[in-house]
Amino acid sequence: MRKQLVRFASAGIPIQCGGGNLEAVQCSREMGLGALELEFVRGVKMKEASAAQIKESARKNDVLISSHAPYYVNCCTQEKSKVAGTIRHIFSSAQATSWCGGTITVFHPGYYQKLGKEEAFQAAKKVLLMIKERMDKEKVKCALGAETVGKKSAFGGLDEAVRLHEELGFVWPVLDFAHLLARGDFPCKSEEDYRKLFDTVEKRIPGYGKDFHSHFSSIEYTDKGERNHLPISANRPPYKPLMKMLAENGISGRVVCESPRLEYDALILQNEYLECA
Repeated sequence: MRKQLVRFASAGIPIQCGGGNLEAVQCSREMGLGALELEFVRGVKMKEASAAQIKESARKNDVLISSHAPYYVNCCTQEKSKVAGTIRHIFSSAQATSWCGGTITVFHPGYYQKLGKEEAFQAAKKVLLMIKERMDKEKVKCALGAETVGKKSAFGGLDEAVRLHEELGFVWPVLDFAHLLARGDFPCKSEEDYRKLFDTVEKRIPGYGKDFHSHFSSIEYTDKGERNHLPISANRPPYKPLMKMLAENGISGRVVCESPRLEYDALILQNEYLECA
């Protein structure tokens, strides 16, 4: 068996774990998971002292930490109050993640609304630069992850997420395979599809496959894109071809399970990956 290059995580506190984020770190390790994504989706309430405990537990248990910023952000908004809120929420998430010893904060880039695609990109770029300016000022060291979106009305398709990295550097595309399928950005059905996806990103971001960050679940979708997440057993997109491709091509990174079954499905993903390694 090869060395495990991909780590698996639940999106938030595992269902089987009692307690909060601190307990979730050790619980994840006890279940055999090597990563954990902290969910700040309803707001960031973590204090630095609490984060220090999480950092120590993560170090002791060898669990990699990431986070997801609040849902109510929009980097494309033209409203000053919403711009300020977006900056505050993403910055606070990155700060808390850094305190926890984490490496990346994932966020939903936003919505086009009445903007054209290029206008939305430039608006998002401007807001993200303001966030980075504050992070530098406060000495917050944490990457930002633009999650590929699942709705056609949302800003942050695969090309846009990759372009944000190309032009900003500190923003990395976070591949949500179900979203890519639902939005029509990439088929994500066969082993060859997944290989082509990573090749496509790697050509534009050399080295991406050495430390990628991603989300996985199955999804119910309509003509407009994502409707809701499903357990991975729904097989939309199929997980076995992805695990095989990752295991056989020496790709390194993290897969965060956003299925309603959280760690149960994260462990299924990991077991499938290990069987292919």
